[in-house]
Amino acid sequence: MPYELRERAPRVRCHSCGSADVSAVCHHCGRPLCRDHVRRPAVTSEFEGLGLRKTQPHHCATHDHVVGASLKQMYYVVGGIAVAALAVMFLLPPAGVILLLGCAGATGLIRYVDRRRARAALLDRPSLPVQPSIDAVEVREVLRGELVLEANGTYRTSVTPADGHIGVETTFGRPDQNRLREYRRKFRLADDEEVPFSAGYLVLRGPAGLEFTDRVVGGLVVPLAGLAGTQPFLASQDVPVSAKWHVRLGHRVTGMPGHSEIPLWLTPALMPESDQRTLQLDLQWLGNWPSAESSLDADRVERLTLQVPAAWGNVEYVEGATVESRADPESGRRRIEWKQISLDQEKRRLELAVHFEEKIRLTDVITGSLVVSFRGALSGLEGVELFEPLGGRRRGARYSDVKTVVTADVELSLSGVRYQDVRVVPDPRKDHPVRIPETHEFPGVIPDHETLIALTDAMSGDGYYVKRVIENPPRDRGRADLVNRAWDVAGRRYFGVYPVDFHVVLTGEEVYGSDIRAEAGNTKVRLYVKGAFASKDMEDEIESVWYGLQGIISETLQQQCKPGRSHDGTGIGTQNPASGLRIQELKRRREKFEDALLERRISEDACRDFIARIDREIADLDEGFGGPQTWER
Repeated sequence: MPYELRERAPRVRCHSCGSADVSAVCHHCGRPLCRDHVRRPAVTSEFEGLGLRKTQPHHCATHDHVVGASLKQMYYVVGGIAVAALAVMFLLPPAGVILLLGCAGATGLIRYVDRRRARAALLDRPSLPVQPSIDAVEVREVLRGELVLEANGTYRTSVTPADGHIGVETTFGRPDQNRLREYRRKFRLADDEEVPFSAGYLVLRGPAGLEFTDRVVGGLVVPLAGLAGTQPFLASQDVPVSAKWHVRLGHRVTGMPGHSEIPLWLTPALMPESDQRTLQLDLQWLGNWPSAESSLDADRVERLTLQVPAAWGNVEYVEGATVESRADPESGRRRIEWKQISLDQEKRRLELAVHFEEKIRLTDVITGSLVVSFRGALSGLEGVELFEPLGGRRRGARYSDVKTVVTADVELSLSGVRYQDVRVVPDPRKDHPVRIPETHEFPGVIPDHETLIALTDAMSGDGYYVKRVIENPPRDRGRADLVNRAWDVAGRRYFGVYPVDFHVVLTGEEVYGSDIRAEAGNTKVRLYVKGAFASKDMEDEIESVWYGLQGIISETLQQQCKPGRSHDGTGIGTQNPASGLRIQELKRRREKFEDALLERRISEDACRDFIARIDREIADLDEGFGGPQTWER
């Protein structure tokens, strides 16, 4: 039968039976005990006179004992018998003498037994039990490392061994001072003699894959103890009515998976269409960390600090959270800091953006630090329980303020970041209306379904993917012989995996006579192209899509043109007043395509196809008819 050995973290269990249900600890040795194996003596004077009347000590089987009460009260009994013996002597002298002798012997015996009991109690006296109030208990574990994005785009992380601490904050009060005085009196101690005290025990709850770095702490049950002389409040009356006592127990995480990697990624990017002035930061974290069986939930970003070049200018606005920003003239850097940002565990992502006054250089490097807290402990520790100095559980003893803090030094190179913008053709801000007009007019072309089919077939045959064609309802403008038509054509062309979208709006008028088919017409075409680019070459490819589609539209609609049948009745197309400028622009475009072919930025077939279209359009413009006849803004 196959079997698998799995390493598991230790857990606090009963010293006798191994049960995980621990209800008490032995106040002598700190051994954890379940309800069935705890020993509580019915009568004992171990802590008599210290103000702990309602609290019984808890013992394990090894330290199970009873400290007898003082026999001083027996002297009163013997004294009473002696008085009675004197009265008996007047009646029966022999009997009275016997009773007096018995009382003398009993007094000696009581004195001997009581001294022996007191001597045994002094030799095995317990520590001074103190009961400070518990202000706070926390468990913190820290994983430190580095997040480095190198210039070649490689993401590298490194970590150091995880460590942490358990912190307990308490407050001593006047009852603890009084108990120290009674303790010295009970055990006949001098004022300058050192007195050990016990504030109880701290018991780790849940699996605890950790080791305490303090050599005094050897297990999962930690005594909260010390010396009264180290606490000025306990040793002196000339102090305030209370005093703080802080306990901090350091440990290192061992034997648990997941603490060998940083569960965070911080990725920089430049926001599209931001003129290279907006820095985006994408923070992601693992969902099943450190393991699928015991995963920790991200709580919040405690602090994210970045050092950026001061040349980027002031921070104009921020998306995602508020920041603190200030420049250091000496170092030439600007410090930007986010604090206390809550995280959504389901999304497992946080997006931040900062817009700067000046452009961001892709040769710069961002440095800083990142601190993120997770709910739970990397070691598997679920919390702690506190027990009284006599071994019983404190009221409200469970504390679950447990967090793991991941802190990383950050170094992010922007050399591998690509700035992506969006190019729209035509763009009124960049494109001259003569060079790249928004509207093309084609007199003599009827905007019917035959024209649309010819146009979409030409697009598809040339590698353009037509996604949809929408026909808008025709309108007659109140004339029986005139109908307005409108068509929307949308599609896409790919350059590798990068898409370029196009949108063609074809409108026009159809003129009807005696036939059911239109006899004449006029067509207008609006062409828009849109695509994302990260380089000048990609921007040129987006423009080439516009010129390519413009050539297809001009060629196809020229073939659909019927001279002499324009709806104005003249049958003569208007000569383009900017045809000379257009021809010069087409020639410059042809030279660009030839240069791109020499530089191997486009294929030979694509270059030949674009140049052929340009030559045809130049020929049409030279003839003075065909192609786009009227170009308007």
